[in-house]
Amino acid sequence: MKTDVVKREDVHVEQRERRVEIVPNTAVRQEKDGFLLVAEVPGVDDKSLHVTVENNILSIDAANTVAEPEGYTLALREISPVTYKARFELPDRVDTSGVKASLKNGLLRVRLPISEAKKPKRIAVAAE
Repeated sequence: MKTDVVKREDVHVEQRERRVEIVPNTAVRQEKDGFLLVAEVPGVDDKSLHVTVENNILSIDAANTVAEPEGYTLALREISPVTYKARFELPDRVDTSGVKASLKNGLLRVRLPISEAKKPKRIAVAAE
């Protein structure tokens, strides 16, 4: 049967209008001076992204925006409004005052530096 709007048989529009809460996909890499955490947060802008550290817990809270242009009627929506939430327990050696975050192309990068006092130090051995 022909229709005058774009339509899929397997998905109802109502199913995509509810906000879904998910844990973002992440990767953590240990680097020379600390850790790099990368989280996938597609559709999120910096205004709706909150990264906090409290009591050695790194929290990521974000929400994508699914806005319709003015003057248009929704015919099909397969992009769900999503809330992203994640919590990470940080090791004591992370310098929480030096944590930095950036967002580009839907990827959140959080740099977690190791405290200078907690970095391994080479001890010189004197020959006698």
